[in-house]
Amino acid sequence: MSKVLFAISLMTLLACGSGDSDSGATGSASDAPPVSATAPTGDDVKAAGGEQAKAEAAEISSCIRLVAAGDYETAVPVCLEAAKIDADNADVQAALKKAETEAAKEAATSAASDAAADALGGLGN
Repeated sequence: MSKVLFAISLMTLLACGSGDSDSGATGSASDAPPVSATAPTGDDVKAAGGEQAKAEAAEISSCIRLVAAGDYETAVPVCLEAAKIDADNADVQAALKKAETEAAKEAATSAASDAAADALGGLGN
């Protein structure tokens, strides 16, 4: 009976101590460095790259969509960012050029209109 209790006690002690690293053991799983809970795994890295690619594609499509809608003033900064993301994209380059040109025309027309309104406002006094 005492041998059985000794064996059970020994097995319990061994089971409880299995998480401790044994400096004499080689090649065991407990010798592996701990994995951080925040360290990205291969799948996480792929997902992060996928999310970045989605964000970049969204920026590019937003640029083209804003120019197509004629919202040039809003499109300029979006298209500038899209051009940084994909400098070789001909659609982005064309959209950026059109957005900058049309926004400049709108600004000039607005400035001329404001100047005319100011001039006409002075005549009424």
